[in-house]
Amino acid sequence: MKKILFVAALFVLMQSCITSLYPLYTDATLVAKNELIATWKGKDSFYWKFYKADDSKMYSLRCRTGRFTAEYSAGLVKIGDNYFMDLKMLGTPLSDDDKKRINAEEEATKKTGKEKSIDGSELGLLAMNISCHNFYKLGFKGQKIYVYPFNEDYLKELFKQRKIRIKYEKADEYTTLLTASTKELQDFFEKYGNDPKLFEDDPEILTKYTK
Repeated sequence: MKKILFVAALFVLMQSCITSLYPLYTDATLVAKNELIATWKGKDSFYWKFYKADDSKMYSLRCRTGRFTAEYSAGLVKIGDNYFMDLKMLGTPLSDDDKKRINAEEEATKKTGKEKSIDGSELGLLAMNISCHNFYKLGFKGQKIYVYPFNEDYLKELFKQRKIRIKYEKADEYTTLLTASTKELQDFFEKYGNDPKLFEDDPEILTKYTK
């Protein structure tokens, strides 16, 4: 149960109920901010580490809380005067013990050639990870980053009143899946990026972390 609660915490903090099938960026619209590459500390000892493993314009993001780690791809775009980040989870959050077990099983598979079956609880955790794009507005000030998620209630109300025209589907009772193209999404943020109601007014505040 503790494992599931820790994993759920990662999803609550990073996964939005408004998610997108398509990215907010193209290769041509990705931008870089060198100051982003660092380790940042959020609330509840939640650590964000941005880094680049190659010459790609994309960032990698490793989030850690307690003994659990999740990996993301992160694309940064600037639309108008605003920065937005597109996060996509890579795989399922794993604990340190999970990683050791999986590595041991992979080594055993190489030696025996037999795959280990996945039990029901593991399948349940895998099913939680929908590989879609989640968008956040970013504000930079000194040694802090302000991460603003969607105001989901406001956005859903705009959909309900048909005040915005981007395509979407109701994935389930709680989740809205945007199906608009990348160009349509960029046009949407160009038009509504400065609407203060579109984003939560209580951002996640990240402070640059130094040991």
